[in-house]
Amino acid sequence: MNLQFSRRAFPLAMLVCSVSFFSVGSTVSSTGSSTEAQEISRSAQAASIGQDQVDAIGGYWYVSKSEPKIYYYRDGGQWLDLFSYHCKDSNKDGIPNMEISHDQEHLIIKSQGYPNHPTAIFPNSDNPNEIRVQDFTFRLPLVPRKSDTITRLPRGPIGMSLNGVVFFNPFEMEGLNAVAGYDEVWLDSCCGHPQQSGVYHYHKYPTCVKSPFIDEGKSHSPILGIAFDGFPLYGPYESDGSMAMELKGPEALDACNGHSDPERGYHYHVTPNRFPYILGGYAGVVEPSNNREFRRPAERAATGTIEDNTKPGDKYAKIITAVRPGNLVRGQTHEIQIDFDPSAARRPIREGVPSWVQIGPYEAESIERRGDTIVAKVAIPKDAAIGVWLDCHIEFGTQLRPVVIKKNDVLRVTVD
Repeated sequence: MNLQFSRRAFPLAMLVCSVSFFSVGSTVSSTGSSTEAQEISRSAQAASIGQDQVDAIGGYWYVSKSEPKIYYYRDGGQWLDLFSYHCKDSNKDGIPNMEISHDQEHLIIKSQGYPNHPTAIFPNSDNPNEIRVQDFTFRLPLVPRKSDTITRLPRGPIGMSLNGVVFFNPFEMEGLNAVAGYDEVWLDSCCGHPQQSGVYHYHKYPTCVKSPFIDEGKSHSPILGIAFDGFPLYGPYESDGSMAMELKGPEALDACNGHSDPERGYHYHVTPNRFPYILGGYAGVVEPSNNREFRRPAERAATGTIEDNTKPGDKYAKIITAVRPGNLVRGQTHEIQIDFDPSAARRPIREGVPSWVQIGPYEAESIERRGDTIVAKVAIPKDAAIGVWLDCHIEFGTQLRPVVIKKNDVLRVTVD
């Protein structure tokens, strides 16, 4: 397909599919605010599904006996519908964002690879590429198997988030760290950007992907996506107030960013602000059809985990100099003050009010400019994820290639 779009600015209500077993509340958008809950609790959904309603298809995967078919993942003793929340035709091209099926060995996912959350305008002053609809087909092993050797992460897609957008490894085109340091590339506040062929992708923990289950940091995080060896990728938390990357001893994450527990078996975790951010390598046997680099002859296959090659420096930190307050409370609307230094920008910043301010997945509902301070009003929903640092990006101009600025890790959401 050759469809292309410059802005993913859907109201969050457009992310919701009408699916059995749960209901969804009202939403936040750029045209009207609400702090009502947008997501659902895992416990509420799990109570609605019985073993007699599903057929086992392999590993932790099940499919409903009734039509339309719904695929469930058995996670920590609960039945989770991972994909229906993301099935809507959000770009209005008559094709669902994702279509799910299976054969004897694989869950088969056809995806447009198209973000169903707000993004920056692309192209912009720091990225010349447009977001384009893709035609991906991924085959994910139903029963993942650990491998005797670690498969090195390829270029291009390395796994898929639950909304059908792909993960890339943490490196930019020249093989240097794209997430941090001197060679950091411009990612929007949802931690993504498009490459030359228009594939929007994430290099680090995508804070805008709705699981669609609440991650309050009080228990094990929900699933965010699936790696191409079939093992699931979870959010950052291992238990109440404890991130998986903080674990020590036999429970610690391995070099691939994974570990095992009795309920979930082997699985990966994202590691916010710590290399390799998503995956360090594949601990399992990869499915060759998902990336052409997997189809190399055995003697040429790349093995081993990736290494951190971050160069000192901070390309974008000096433009936005301060963000206040540093903590936002769930269920409240906040006035956020953002100080910036126009002289530190690589391109001239126009006078006047910015056209767009976004912090994590939350769009400003009103924007003012007071000299070199931007004041943005942002509504935080009652079910916002807790404790994870969010990025901020700001746009000046609504035409082609707006001037964009950003800062990572500006604030986080708390309960009070």
